[in-house]
Amino acid sequence: MKSLPQHVSPTLRLYLRRSKADEGHQQFTLDVQREGCERFAREQLPGRGVVVAWPARVEYVDDDRAGDDFLGRVGLRRLRDEVRSGDVVLCRDQSRLGRDALEVTLAIRDLVRDRGARLFYYTTNQEVAFANAIDQATTFILGTGHQIELEAIRSRTREALRSRVRAGRIAGGRCYGYALRRETDASGRPYTVAVIDAAQAAVVVRIFESYAIGHGLKHITIGLNNEGIPPPRAGKRGTGSWAPSCIRAILLNPRYRGTYVHGRVDRVRRGGKRIKVISTEPPITLDRPDWRIVSDDLWLAVQRRFGNRKREVTPRAPAAKFALAGIARCGICGGSIGAVRTKLSGGTRAPAYACIWHRQRGASVCPVTTSQPVADVEQALADEIKQSLFNGPFLRRVLTEARAQVQQQLAPKTADTSATEQEITRLRKELRNLIQLGAAGGEEIPELADALRDRQDRIRSLENDLAVSRRTPELVAEATARMERAIRDHLAAVRATLETDPGGAREIYRRLLPEGLKFRPTEVDGKQVYEITGTIKVRECVTCVVTPPGIEPGSST
Repeated sequence: MKSLPQHVSPTLRLYLRRSKADEGHQQFTLDVQREGCERFAREQLPGRGVVVAWPARVEYVDDDRAGDDFLGRVGLRRLRDEVRSGDVVLCRDQSRLGRDALEVTLAIRDLVRDRGARLFYYTTNQEVAFANAIDQATTFILGTGHQIELEAIRSRTREALRSRVRAGRIAGGRCYGYALRRETDASGRPYTVAVIDAAQAAVVVRIFESYAIGHGLKHITIGLNNEGIPPPRAGKRGTGSWAPSCIRAILLNPRYRGTYVHGRVDRVRRGGKRIKVISTEPPITLDRPDWRIVSDDLWLAVQRRFGNRKREVTPRAPAAKFALAGIARCGICGGSIGAVRTKLSGGTRAPAYACIWHRQRGASVCPVTTSQPVADVEQALADEIKQSLFNGPFLRRVLTEARAQVQQQLAPKTADTSATEQEITRLRKELRNLIQLGAAGGEEIPELADALRDRQDRIRSLENDLAVSRRTPELVAEATARMERAIRDHLAAVRATLETDPGGAREIYRRLLPEGLKFRPTEVDGKQVYEITGTIKVRECVTCVVTPPGIEPGSST
């Protein structure tokens, strides 16, 4: 990590976060947080010895993101990537950084201790310290409190929704086929009810009837897309087109036969993601004849066909079998690029990369018909990655950066060490006196043994500090050589993985290409192929595995 030169002002970085749980709480709006950070920067930072180029600052915003979501918060990830030693980070309080005790402790350690930034909370006028075990424990305890608060909010919300359902009202969001209408109870309090939307209900009936007579999910999907029928709205997750998974969800939703089931699943966070799990509480089931869209006979016919289909389905190969599954996207429609079986020029069939949206949703959603053999695509990408990573200029740039990093962090210190030396001398004298006292007493005294250990530990600590402050050019040279060897070994391992291990290559691609790949159709020598583009993030892959004395493991970019 490079330190800023002394003549360069530190960068002021503001972190703002708002979640759904904060709705209705004015103090958590993004504008209020921004104003609080700006006020603190103007009024408090000068008194803390911080000189920033005000009002210049960099903002990192995560809107509508939960406090325990550390995977989907792009703003926080970008802050951790871009912050530099000496920079100033401002936010409202620790709960804005996160409400997971362990994750937020690691994030603060990364910002303050590892990256050397100064972190301030404007609500408490506090600068966050992370220099020892006490600081770490304090951060974790605060994080535990915020995590308990988040879990309590979710518990109250869940119970409120169940109470709403028992009262015969809608608890969830929108459902295709219904419109939401606001009404008022006897006390004047507004609430929401669902009523049938005639136009959407006709589409639902068409979907059920089409499936009941034998049409498949993909056939129904392509037909709706070709006719331009608007799909269900899914907010930020929406794609603007029908998908087989959406058709399947409609066909299995008992609400269309007039049965409302609430609370079958809960959402929990595992591995950084919110996933659905079977609820530990029994679901609430209500008969709602006013919501009926399809008849019982049509509903049962569809469910019988689903039951038969489940028995006939054979397991498919996992997506991870192909190195670019989940990494590549179509550059025309934005849909995923996946492996499909296709016929090659010689008549044989082999897996090829193609646009899944074109295959499943039709030409009206994506006109790209190009498919290219998996082996050809993966070989071309591996060759390009190897050429980019292992050419001379790149390796020289990485090694130059590593040398600068080591030499900056292990540069010989010029600080006065006389005070440390005097304290070591004093402690050694006390240690000799205590040893003589114990020898004269002839028996072991617990208090004396504790005093001996305390002084011995303190002497060792001071001697380590003294050794660090007297770093020699030989030590710096040795650490630099170790760092260079580690980088070369790591790059060699990456190259070997790309050449021999498809599973490992997939993980390398995920780390090297966090923004994914774009596949665009083009023509070469009269043949339709893909032009593949992406941005290689070398820092995500080339990680130093040797820790020089006195510094944490780092990375090169």
